[in-house]
Amino acid sequence: MQIDQPLPLFAYGSLMNNLFNYNIYLKNRTVGVPVKARVHGSLFHLSKKGYPALLPGEGWVYGEVFILHEFDTTLPSLDVLEGYNQGTEPNEYNREILTVELWSEETQAYDREIQAYVYRYAVENDPNFLEESFPVPTGDWRAFHENGVKE
Repeated sequence: MQIDQPLPLFAYGSLMNNLFNYNIYLKNRTVGVPVKARVHGSLFHLSKKGYPALLPGEGWVYGEVFILHEFDTTLPSLDVLEGYNQGTEPNEYNREILTVELWSEETQAYDREIQAYVYRYAVENDPNFLEESFPVPTGDWRAFHENGVKE
């Protein structure tokens, strides 16, 4: 397995603070509090799987940035969760380094950019994507998930 550089993690789905996979994979494994953030992309809900898919796009997808406390052990467990196999078999998600914009409480704006790991959906490996997904135009999966918002 390749050695990866320690970078923050951008989460836009079930890994966000206090959602179901956060409590399993990230709780007590991050430094400080998550920061509101966004990336360019298009967000979809995978209706049969119950979680989101980030695809390339020009819109905004909203989430949170985390600093991983034990990077060398936490990142591999996230790779397993996200179906990122580093080339050993088709990935469900690809782990990529993307530019992420951070929210500032002081300025009330997304006014700083960083590089972070982002799991982007490998749509090319999902022949049922068009039939089993629908767009989340707001780009906010937390609101969709918590409020049962049907986009």
